[in-house]
Amino acid sequence: MPISPYRHIADEIVARIVAGHHRPGTLLPSPGDLEHQGYPIGAARDALRWLVRHGWAEARPGTGYHVTDDPPVAELDWAAMELLAEEHVQRYRRGPGGPVS
Repeated sequence: MPISPYRHIADEIVARIVAGHHRPGTLLPSPGDLEHQGYPIGAARDALRWLVRHGWAEARPGTGYHVTDDPPVAELDWAAMELLAEEHVQRYRRGPGGPVS
């Protein structure tokens, strides 16, 4: 079953948090940044709200979304992360395609 666009974006950001690319307190990409990377703006907003709801990010008025000080790494959906990793491998094999930064 395919992952919805907002969950795909959220899972990519979670993968980057877990890998240490986004440390606690780090500013996450804005919906506009994600839209410039080719994602639908609505899905980008939903992804960031999902991250807040699940404890991965916090919205700071005037500055944007930041990684929380204590992200819930123990609660990862490993099956979703494996699917995401496989998607990245396939994208790499097909050629250039920008990951969420």
